[in-house]
Amino acid sequence: MLQLCGSISLLCLILLAVVLLGKRKEFIAGAIKWGWYVNFFLLGVFLVADESELLFLKWEWLKLGGYSLTFSYRYDVYTCCFFVVGLYVTWNILVFSLYYMSTDPRVELFCKYLGMFLIAMLVLVSAETLFQLLVGWEGVGVMSYLLISWWYARSDANTAALQAIFYNRIGDMGLIGMLLWCFLNNQEWTFTSIYVMGNVSTIFLSGAVLAAMGKSAQLGLHPWLPAAMEGPTPVSSLLHSSTMVVAGVFLLIRMSPLILEHEGVQVGVFVLGSMTTLFSAVCALAQNDMKKVVAFSTASQLGLMVTAVGVGVPQLAFLHICMHAFFKAMLFMCSGGYIHGLQNEQDVRKMGGLYKASPVTSTCLFIGSAALIGTPFLAGFFSKDPIIEAINMGNVNSWAVSLLLLATSFTAAYSLRLLYYTTAGYARTLPLQSLNEAYKFLVAPLQRLAYGSVLSGVLFVAFMTPKYNVILSLPYTLKLMAIGVTFVGAVLAWDVMKLLHKEDNVGTAYLSFMSQVGYYPFIMHKVIPWVWLHLGEKFQTQSLDRGWTELAMPQGLGVNSGLLSNYVSQAQTSLIKMYLASMLLMLFVIMVVVTCY
Repeated sequence: MLQLCGSISLLCLILLAVVLLGKRKEFIAGAIKWGWYVNFFLLGVFLVADESELLFLKWEWLKLGGYSLTFSYRYDVYTCCFFVVGLYVTWNILVFSLYYMSTDPRVELFCKYLGMFLIAMLVLVSAETLFQLLVGWEGVGVMSYLLISWWYARSDANTAALQAIFYNRIGDMGLIGMLLWCFLNNQEWTFTSIYVMGNVSTIFLSGAVLAAMGKSAQLGLHPWLPAAMEGPTPVSSLLHSSTMVVAGVFLLIRMSPLILEHEGVQVGVFVLGSMTTLFSAVCALAQNDMKKVVAFSTASQLGLMVTAVGVGVPQLAFLHICMHAFFKAMLFMCSGGYIHGLQNEQDVRKMGGLYKASPVTSTCLFIGSAALIGTPFLAGFFSKDPIIEAINMGNVNSWAVSLLLLATSFTAAYSLRLLYYTTAGYARTLPLQSLNEAYKFLVAPLQRLAYGSVLSGVLFVAFMTPKYNVILSLPYTLKLMAIGVTFVGAVLAWDVMKLLHKEDNVGTAYLSFMSQVGYYPFIMHKVIPWVWLHLGEKFQTQSLDRGWTELAMPQGLGVNSGLLSNYVSQAQTSLIKMYLASMLLMLFVIMVVVTCY
């Protein structure tokens, strides 16, 4: 039965790729919708079958001596669940694209690119070999470049796309290093053989961490994620919810059995995730661009997923990927609905009072923000709070737990600030600007994603939790700690709003670190290139052109030729003993050289 389910799922993936060859954008959205129906049914069958995984379709593509490149389809709980979530979210984003990109002359090509983006991610998730994972890995990278730079006439869009591809290329070196390590150690590229081998090198796992840093925008390789907001809103919605950014976390989930065997790598993953969570949450507090607030929110949640892998609960990290996809896609679509209706205005300080103009969009924004901060019985609560509980139960330092709790409170603060300045208060928009909620293309996708944000966690608890009593090893004070710090952040959100929007600009110096994103883009993109340029110019002009090169070639030849001529003229003494001594010296040198070699 499980093999039949996997075969049908693979067939759906192939048919989706075939549908992309057509020219009707409605066919692409319809094919993804029916693909979701089929895979949702297969998920039910998979849960009833109660089997762990299945490997089939082992097709040998290329054979190099004793080494072969094979394509295998890995059908397990990760593949099955992600297919359902990815297809559902992409279907709604494609319908939203028909509204948002209706005036674009290349909207059919845009929908094809979104479909190819999804297929590349599904290939990555279902990969059994590192080489097949590399195919999907590079596929999502290429498609992200094409989609971020969709409005290629804008220099900012081109710069953001190049920035994304350059930072991801640094991370790709880690994945290529993993392949090279397996090749040099005569190790197959399949996950099964790597798991069987068990104790792998630290270099191999460090490559996985570096690859995840680039693709999932962890601290150090994070600037491309907020810069990617220069692309169309449907791209941002798909990029941040179920494709591209979760690929790095998914690689760490696949490598988690090996990471948990190396204490140093596990601690490094935990520290990296916790620092990313706090840094991104701090930066989101002072952002005024609506899309960038949601983008830094994504980076913060990605850090939480990486932290879950580092603490030893990769299943919760994958659960948070699935739950996060629903409300994060909905938040970006709500932002796109506001921006599209307000003539491309993205500053939250110029919005306000939008609830009356767009009640459905505002309600969905409220549901998405509530799910993001971990409101009980919504999707984020069933994945975010268990991670914090697992960290409390884990053997980690208290400062790391403090960082995560502080980031959780900041999440509530910037979410409520965003909600207040967009939907509440009075209108601060121009009189000629108005919002139009098209039911078929905007309201319907938002409602479906809102249903997912509300019901997905409940369905998980009802059908996917273990069928036995769970032992509660934490006191209620620790179990309620996440809800407590969320409430504190919500209370402090009012003070944050007053601090950020003072008329006399008092406190600007204290907020520059947050508003300037920790000065990281300025240092990495301006200061360091300037330093290297001037050091290179000084080294080239003063040390080489006017230094060693000139002394060695023009001036050096003149000086050395004069010294050589004087030596030769003085050596001509007409004394036989001088000539014999020179011959003996040359013979001695020749004998030494021959003896050494």
